[in-house]
Amino acid sequence: MSRASDLANLIASGSTTIHGEAGVTSSGSTGLTTNLQQGLAKAWIDIPEGQASINDSTNVSSLDDDGTGDGAINLTASFASANYTIAVAAEDKSSTTTIRSHDLSRDTKTSSGYDFETFYVNASTNRTNNDFQSFSTMFGDLA
Repeated sequence: MSRASDLANLIASGSTTIHGEAGVTSSGSTGLTTNLQQGLAKAWIDIPEGQASINDSTNVSSLDDDGTGDGAINLTASFASANYTIAVAAEDKSSTTTIRSHDLSRDTKTSSGYDFETFYVNASTNRTNNDFQSFSTMFGDLA
């Protein structure tokens, strides 16, 4: 396909496949391809320390603050199912000796969002919920 037909396909369908590292060879065959639409993050959120507000986000309608280190992310546009992937990170600038985590609460992921906990684990492996900055990015097919 030409670049013009690739662009026309993207405009018409909202999805396109692009050539990977191998590109188009001299014989006209193509290397590996990637579907651009499926490879994009469909939602993300930056939650500040305190978890009562949202620093910035895409496709997130609201954030529930259900207590210390306990919250829920609610999506504006739902996923097609609960089978989407979540990548998370957490940061606590005041501590250098603990492991910090933003974790999916057990069995709470739905197509419209998920419950989470933020916590730290100290040297004696005690888990303590805490409101510190965390980040979440979601990948999957929207409904």
